[in-house]
Amino acid sequence: MRLLLPLVLMLGLAACSAPTRWEKPGISQETKEADLTVCRRAAAKQGLAYYPTLVNPPPALAYQAPWGIMGTYSDDFRYHADFRLTADCMRYKGYEQVPVPN
Repeated sequence: MRLLLPLVLMLGLAACSAPTRWEKPGISQETKEADLTVCRRAAAKQGLAYYPTLVNPPPALAYQAPWGIMGTYSDDFRYHADFRLTADCMRYKGYEQVPVPN
């Protein structure tokens, strides 16, 4: 029960967040998509530099728990870093996130 309550609260808060999109006055949809693609690729490259995938584990230990956990740990941080770095790049280009109207 102790573990279930924080999970339920977290999911409840996530459901309340409004979806957003990137906006910049005077920019076409194609330009916005191109800028977003450039930022996502740059963020993925930088995220991989910050949180590299576990490389070259000893062959006998490659699929044992400690190595798998370390790989998952790195992937989790890289996933969140990609979103943060993409947002930083888009803000640097002059975009801002606005809520999607219902």
